[in-house]
Amino acid sequence: MTSAASAADTTPAAGLIAAVVPLVPAWGVDRSFEYLVPEALAGVAVGSLVRVPFGGRKVRGIVVGLERRKPERELEGLASLTLPHPVAPAPLPALYEWVARRYAAPRGRVFERAVPPRVRVPDAPVLRGTGPGSGSTKLLASYEGGPALLEALAAGSSGTWCLRAAHGHDRGELITELLSASAGRGAALVAVPEVHYGSRTLEAIQRAFPHLARVDSGVPEMERSGAWMQLARGHDLGGGGRGVAFAPCPELRLIVIDEEHDTVYKEDRSPRYDARRVAVERARLQGAACVLVSGTPSIESGAAGLAGTFNMVRPARELARSQRPVVEVVEAPADEGLSPELHARMRDTLRAGGSVGLLVPARGYSRTLWCAACRRSVRCPRCEAGMTLELDPRRMKCRRCGTEDPPPDVCSWCAASDFRYLGRGAQRYAEQLAKAFPRAAVVHMDRDAAEGSAGEGRDWRGAGIYVTTWFGTKRELRAPVSLVGVVSADVLTRRVDFRAAEQAHQVLSEMARWAGPASDGGRLVVQTTDPNHHSIQAVVRGDYDFFLRRELEHRRELSYPPFTELIKVAATGPEAADLIGQAAAVARTFSARVLGPIEAPFPGGRRQGGERIEGLQLLLKCAEAMPVAEGLRDILPRVPRGSRLRVDVDPR
Repeated sequence: MTSAASAADTTPAAGLIAAVVPLVPAWGVDRSFEYLVPEALAGVAVGSLVRVPFGGRKVRGIVVGLERRKPERELEGLASLTLPHPVAPAPLPALYEWVARRYAAPRGRVFERAVPPRVRVPDAPVLRGTGPGSGSTKLLASYEGGPALLEALAAGSSGTWCLRAAHGHDRGELITELLSASAGRGAALVAVPEVHYGSRTLEAIQRAFPHLARVDSGVPEMERSGAWMQLARGHDLGGGGRGVAFAPCPELRLIVIDEEHDTVYKEDRSPRYDARRVAVERARLQGAACVLVSGTPSIESGAAGLAGTFNMVRPARELARSQRPVVEVVEAPADEGLSPELHARMRDTLRAGGSVGLLVPARGYSRTLWCAACRRSVRCPRCEAGMTLELDPRRMKCRRCGTEDPPPDVCSWCAASDFRYLGRGAQRYAEQLAKAFPRAAVVHMDRDAAEGSAGEGRDWRGAGIYVTTWFGTKRELRAPVSLVGVVSADVLTRRVDFRAAEQAHQVLSEMARWAGPASDGGRLVVQTTDPNHHSIQAVVRGDYDFFLRRELEHRRELSYPPFTELIKVAATGPEAADLIGQAAAVARTFSARVLGPIEAPFPGGRRQGGERIEGLQLLLKCAEAMPVAEGLRDILPRVPRGSRLRVDVDPR
């Protein structure tokens, strides 16, 4: 046998080679690896979940490419096919790659989003084209741009639409109409922001489409996994939280984001993606329609509508006006109490047998406990932040680091025992209102109250006066009322955040929806010292465009989104200063504006015992975030042990 023949015998034969991203969330393996596909695993496809030998063990991975050729070296073979149907069918691998690059996360961490909670689930029936394609679309047809949207959905067209819902229209009904219009054209996905306390939107969809596959945390893990695999096999309708943007629909034709302005669509753990941006990008890759639904669209979506990047669908002016409550703006008292006007409106409403909703600035009983002798407040023993007082149970709680302690008997500074309560919380408002209106049933609802009574089955809707923070104004929690009072709009408009006006307008608009239309007796009373603020005036006028144009003027002047894209960079540990310096240098390479560094708590960083970890932070203003994020991504694998670097693109 010749040497040439010997060489030919050792050359690997042509075979099917799979490129696999191992689901190992480490920067050292942030790429795909090649494996031979054995003949026994002929069902492997792009997007399949497989097990592969990796570093002396077997790990799960996602197939991102298949090619038949001779390997350049000897390759190991795939160990097994974990699921029979791809969990990331094309073009989802491209979407995951985009997320990894834009949000500076390891590929293994991003591709984990494709895997259901459990991989051993029973088969469930797959239904296609079962929706009521001839269902009513009268609500959408009455909107400006609505007929064009319905026509596009019926034709299977792609693009992005911003749908501004009228106050009196249930978004569940609107989304059901969207699904009806697109029925038979492929699969549809619906994302909602809140499922912990139920979702009226998903409930409305499920009434019209009983075969809705739920992939949210509101259903058991096994059911969620089964629904995920149903969608992978071609089921035509899925719904859930922000993670539904990654659901494996091979024939996606419509993706809907309900309440698209809600900050919960931004993930706070790696990969820190914004589900709205992911949905728009996925629709582009898959040739689908993306509809962003909100009564008060985010500034970014509103601006895209003005620029023509998104197609706008809005209620007719007459319809919008007919759904508005009577809105009164009154002077806010200096003591954070009720103005004579709001007190009189509450009295009249209760006498007429109605109910009142009251939005207060803070939860708990008192925002601080203050020593009358030395005039010092009770501070957190761990982080020195102010502590609030709660009564049920009686405790002092730090809103910064979460420390909880019993209220002190004496002042730690001067040993005096005379304390004052400063700043009212929801519990104290409820206590005082029960005295002012002794015949009315008064309850308060905030996050602490909801979580503390979750197992008691208490009916919060039986109140004459419903005292709540922003948390209790969620549709799934709030009581039906005819009068809504906002104790202090200034707390909303004066927050130290460039989004303060936007969020204030969204909250006040939601209060107007809660009050209901004036034709049904709805009334909204807003207490403020700045009645001319554009977020308040827009609610008085019932004019979102009025608010949008004025807010865009402020954003343009200060170079905030949508005129720039933001990246927040935080570092902690011995090398924090050097890491921040590297990040700033990368940003300047791409002509980004660098603000900082400043000293600030490291996001999410806590020591044992709850104490926050301090670090350094930068804010980057970029013309485009993607190239800057990719540059910062190159730094992350080189972070020294003992130090941490966090990159948050599109921070909320």
